[in-house]
Amino acid sequence: MAKKSLAVFIIAALAASGIFAQEQEQPKGFSLSAGAGALIGGDFGGGVKATGSEFKTPYFGGGGFLFFDATYAELSFGILGGGGKWGGDDTENATITNLNIGLLGKYPFAINEKLSVFPLLGIDYQITVSAKIDGEEYKHDGDDSPGDFSALWFKLGGGLDYDITSNLYLRGELLYGLRLANKAENDMKDGIPDGADPKTRLGHGLNVKIAVGYKF
Repeated sequence: MAKKSLAVFIIAALAASGIFAQEQEQPKGFSLSAGAGALIGGDFGGGVKATGSEFKTPYFGGGGFLFFDATYAELSFGILGGGGKWGGDDTENATITNLNIGLLGKYPFAINEKLSVFPLLGIDYQITVSAKIDGEEYKHDGDDSPGDFSALWFKLGGGLDYDITSNLYLRGELLYGLRLANKAENDMKDGIPDGADPKTRLGHGLNVKIAVGYKF
């Protein structure tokens, strides 16, 4: 199911950015650009709770990303590595590495000739490629299963662009996200008796990005 969801997401993302491909269809002020940068962020929530117990899975870290911009849409590919204390009363050291594919809608407003700001709204698919607890890869049914932490995020925020030259610019973004429960959380919840009222904990977090872009 995760692979099918990822395939549908990639197709939709490419189709959304491809609608701007022909120059004669470009609105006034339209531009294409690409760039790269650094990011910090993580998940402040996550895990499972039940009567008398709770298992938390927060993490925080940093990484980098590439982006492609078509004035009203941004497609990004990133990597983030982080760590945190997972568990309940007896916490364990955990590390996680995610690949991310994001598609955000945006609407820029010019403040002056060099500065513009824009709201952001969209989705981000998190593909977890490594999840270790006290140095051991997370396992489910005896097999390494870091992909069980993969999840779909819904993100909202804002950003700004500052022109350094006519082609080169700096970009900053701040995004807050909520995510769907991942497979690992649902498996943990299903393993708890219904009488304990098991529930997944809300996954949510912030991302701060800074990048350099180039207008074609």
